[in-house]
Amino acid sequence: MSSDRWVGGYFMAILALFLFFEGMASFAQQLPPEVARWGYADTLFVNGKVVSMDDKSTSTQVGSIYQAIAVKGDKIMKLGSDAEIRPMAGPDTRVFDLKGRTLLPGIVEPHSHIYGGAVRFLDRFGFTYPPKGIIVRAQADLDLEKTQAIMRDTIREAVKKVHPGDWVVLEMERHPEAPSQLQFWGMTRRLTNRRTLDLWAPENPVLMRPGLRGNINSKALEVLNEFFPGYSDSIHETMHGDVIGENIPEIGWVGSQEMSVITWELFLEKLPLTTLAQALKLVSEEFATNGVSTFSSRIQFPKIMSGYSTLAGLGQMPIRLDAHYEVHRMPTDPQQTRQMYRRTGVLQGIGDDFLWIDGVASERWDSFYPESCTGPDTQAPAHIKARETCPKPGDLHWDTLENAMKAGWRLAGVHICGSESARSFFEMVDRARAVNGWSMEEVRQLQMTGEHCGLIGKSPEIIQKLKDYGIILSCGPDIIDESPDWIKDYGPQMNDFILPFKTWIDSGVKLVGQHWGSGARNPGSQRFQPPFFMAWQAVTRKYDGQVWQPEERIDRVQALKMFSSWAAEYVRKPDQLGSLEVGKFADLLIIDRDYFTVPVDDILKIHPLMTMVGGEVIVLQAPLAKDFGVQPVGPAYDFSDDDVEHLGGPLVEIAQKFRQKAAGNRMD
Repeated sequence: MSSDRWVGGYFMAILALFLFFEGMASFAQQLPPEVARWGYADTLFVNGKVVSMDDKSTSTQVGSIYQAIAVKGDKIMKLGSDAEIRPMAGPDTRVFDLKGRTLLPGIVEPHSHIYGGAVRFLDRFGFTYPPKGIIVRAQADLDLEKTQAIMRDTIREAVKKVHPGDWVVLEMERHPEAPSQLQFWGMTRRLTNRRTLDLWAPENPVLMRPGLRGNINSKALEVLNEFFPGYSDSIHETMHGDVIGENIPEIGWVGSQEMSVITWELFLEKLPLTTLAQALKLVSEEFATNGVSTFSSRIQFPKIMSGYSTLAGLGQMPIRLDAHYEVHRMPTDPQQTRQMYRRTGVLQGIGDDFLWIDGVASERWDSFYPESCTGPDTQAPAHIKARETCPKPGDLHWDTLENAMKAGWRLAGVHICGSESARSFFEMVDRARAVNGWSMEEVRQLQMTGEHCGLIGKSPEIIQKLKDYGIILSCGPDIIDESPDWIKDYGPQMNDFILPFKTWIDSGVKLVGQHWGSGARNPGSQRFQPPFFMAWQAVTRKYDGQVWQPEERIDRVQALKMFSSWAAEYVRKPDQLGSLEVGKFADLLIIDRDYFTVPVDDILKIHPLMTMVGGEVIVLQAPLAKDFGVQPVGPAYDFSDDDVEHLGGPLVEIAQKFRQKAAGNRMD
């Protein structure tokens, strides 16, 4: 080849390369900058109403509304019009047409103990629950003596079906015409006692569960003291034996933690953690059918924490869990319990994007009807006021929380139900911060939380304290259901105390919700609650056909903020969760009706159609899957509009109907 031809060929090659790179540069300039930087999106949702909920203020504004959203990996890549988002699609991008449907941030549920439902799935893995014994159920009567006879006969029949030494667990269900009566009897120690249970089942350990308070017999107490050294001493302190003047082990009266430790630690002692992890996975997927992508809960026992840790370690958490550590609920030597969190080190902040610890909790700071502590703020006959369990220094839960805070822990998930218990909480915090030398600003930065809040009320003094201490209140609004009982016992004075949502929000108190849709999937629930029930109740203040304190109703946008942007602050992830913004996790919810425009009672009829967590579809219901041209994913959520026509009361029949329809109805 001549040198001239070689040189000519060389220059032609250079020219071709130049034109190629110039073309590539021109092509790159035409690409959306996000694609040029990160590559094409994985998923697009177009032609919809994409409500960002990025207005985090107390206003009734949702913030930005878009037509479409692009997802890359586990994050939101871009939001905008169809014309802005469609260019994000490459050859492998999934493009889904919403056809005008509403897309929201995934629900952040600040307070639900869904792990209790995991035991329903254990038989799938060949585990008999309980391992040695039987669970039986019976419904209470309206009459106390008849209810006691039902308990007696049910236990005696159960004993015939098991061997001596096997457990008998009696789950009592409420009567639909008096949903609070059974729990009231249990909390006031009227149902039964240890010695009576001994007569009905002398050779078998018995646990009788009517609600938050129950009973055990002598055989059960013997087993528990052997399995949990210090059990008797612990229940005497946690159940306020010295205050009520009774020997708690002697009467066999137990609270929710003393009952739950039987079912979680004793019955599941031999359950492999990998099996428990898979059961927790199933119940989490079930909860995702409600649109929940993140939930927060007290973690009561080591077995529960170990199960979730195993699931997270396998990389199989379907939804996110913000955990309050509450393992001091494991009954043991009370003096060891008091010092527990000073010995563990401060673990809040430990975790990953799907499981993290955010503080120390306590259910036993205060309680529900009839025990909520209002102290001198209310007047009632002595026998009614005597029910109130007001925390004070020296109580096991007081000392445990104070020592935890002195060690540097954030206090979160603490039951602060009444006005006087709120004042006690402020006092306990002051004692701890005085030791630590903390300023009030340092206390506010902890973002402590109080739960249930049924009777905190709207005293200006307490409202100011809630703001001064930066406490986030997590409230039902299902505690409205207790209103008839409080009014019956205390009279109309209680109207100023029952969940003043609007007053709190207008005053600048931080407020989030709880129990989003949990009733529908909770096998122990006495009521059917569709996914958006709590938002509806916050907006309407309805219960059992009545409206309670209508002046405290809030706007539906504010009700949704309680489970989205405001709740993200509660779980300490405001920069990652709770709203649809570029760079946040792609936790998305598609619903079949427009929450913001439907008639208020039609909020109850909203069906979640898809729940996406971190860019992965966890639940996709059949109607939307068919529309998208793909297969359904996860459990089916099957309820009809007829199921919600009469909501507002204790609808046991509807709850049972729903559970029968949903049982085993999975699309795996």
